[in-house]
Amino acid sequence: MKEEKEDKSLLQEILQSPSYGYTDNFPKRDMWKEIAKFYQGEFKIKFNSGCELEIHQITIPYKKWTIHISVSDTRPMKFQMDFRSRFDFDMLLSWEDFIERILKKFGEPEIEVDSYDFDKRYLIKSSQPDLLKRLLTKEIQEAFLEYNVYSVAYKTNPESQKAEWLSVIQRKAGDKALVMGLINLHMLIIDRLNDLKIIG
Repeated sequence: MKEEKEDKSLLQEILQSPSYGYTDNFPKRDMWKEIAKFYQGEFKIKFNSGCELEIHQITIPYKKWTIHISVSDTRPMKFQMDFRSRFDFDMLLSWEDFIERILKKFGEPEIEVDSYDFDKRYLIKSSQPDLLKRLLTKEIQEAFLEYNVYSVAYKTNPESQKAEWLSVIQRKAGDKALVMGLINLHMLIIDRLNDLKIIG
């Protein structure tokens, strides 16, 4: 029970980092509408309880799965994908400045994927290092670096046979090409998870 609470708190910490202070999401409405239309998805606008902060939520269908994107006036882009999975596989990946503290806490050796630029940027924790290396193809590694993916968490609940992927992007929601590149990256990740039979 204690271990589950620790895992949950780590995921929550990832989702809360980093923050850019206040940015105005209002000018991005048209961009998100165009992107949602292009991918045959849906765009919604929500506000916090005090109506001071604007939150954009985009859902993109891909094959039999859905990519959920959210960005607010105070937080960076987050990508979430939910899966059915019987495969017990977890991973946690982030820029060194954050995850280094986690690795020291768990006392586990650093995982490397034999790519100088990727290994220099990221520290990785996984329940199955060999499988993780097969998941993170060269194409995916290069896209992580290009789009400044700040952190990723993939966690499986064997009892409910559900899994969740969460990505936090370091950059603000910038131009349309950047966002579409990130969407295509997450489609590539879904395909790789499926090819490796991690999800079904």
